[in-house]
Amino acid sequence: MQVQLSTTAGFAAALTFVLPALAQNPPVNWPVKPVTVVVPFVAGGSTDNELRLYTDKLQAQTGQPFVFDFRGGAASSIGAGVVLKAAPDGYTFLAPNTGLTVLPNFYPAFNHSVVATLVPVTELSNRGTGVVASVAGLPAVNNLKDLVAYAKANPGKLSCNTAGSGGITHIVCASLANVLGVDILPVHYKGVAQGQIDLIAGRTQVSGGTLLAAMSQIKTGKLKVLAITGPKRSPLLPDVATTYEQGFDLEYPSWLGWFAPPKTPPALVNRMNAELVKVLRSPEVIAGLEKLGAVPVGNTPEEFRKKFLTELTKWKKVVEDNKIQSTEN
Repeated sequence: MQVQLSTTAGFAAALTFVLPALAQNPPVNWPVKPVTVVVPFVAGGSTDNELRLYTDKLQAQTGQPFVFDFRGGAASSIGAGVVLKAAPDGYTFLAPNTGLTVLPNFYPAFNHSVVATLVPVTELSNRGTGVVASVAGLPAVNNLKDLVAYAKANPGKLSCNTAGSGGITHIVCASLANVLGVDILPVHYKGVAQGQIDLIAGRTQVSGGTLLAAMSQIKTGKLKVLAITGPKRSPLLPDVATTYEQGFDLEYPSWLGWFAPPKTPPALVNRMNAELVKVLRSPEVIAGLEKLGAVPVGNTPEEFRKKFLTELTKWKKVVEDNKIQSTEN
């Protein structure tokens, strides 16, 4: 089915409208009960480990537990839908990744203006990304040029696993195929963890995504990284060349963020931002993120809003230019 792209005409104004002013004072009586963190992925993925670094600290700081509500599937739309309808009382938040900026291109009910009513609180982290390959499925492929040679010698046999049709990993697979100039069949799963099982076994051959999702399997030699998808090499894998160094224009910036429901009062957003920034400055959290291949950010709601707005526009163009279609709608 052809992707139905929504207009971006009104979403900039919508996002500006809901953004809180930073000057207001935080409420002194929050939180007084457990806080729900909606995670728009299936449980058991790599994001769990990162989020637990934050929620353990948040509970210690606030005296209240931060409880996960996993709502995976449909390219983050299920989890996003929960928070879009949640009460703006500071007791429900959304912890999505970059995929939230792709969502409007595939799900008409979540067009740019709708997604833009979510209130950015802060960008939690930046995560290293790469083109990951199966050692069992591609034993002789060690870089992108090898991958091109394999694809041309084995037409129709190269597949790329994704965490769902219409999600960010689907976009990366389609972009990889176009940049390399070869056919790559996307194989869709309900989450990263499920897809990785087939990748390790060699039933699929490549995947594009965060390094932290694959690092344990990379260390054990079951998976390998063909390229870092960005302008800089990863400190975790300093010997792996970037896509640009290998002559291919492919970049996939990945972040984990924190959002509040539409119309959340500025004071609550500011208080949540302050608590998260404190967490992200913690030496224990910084060390934990380094092991996961992530870098803490902790920017202001305004700074995160600008980045979010830019990426909504960026991924819309990528979807259009690559003629990417979703099988979900």
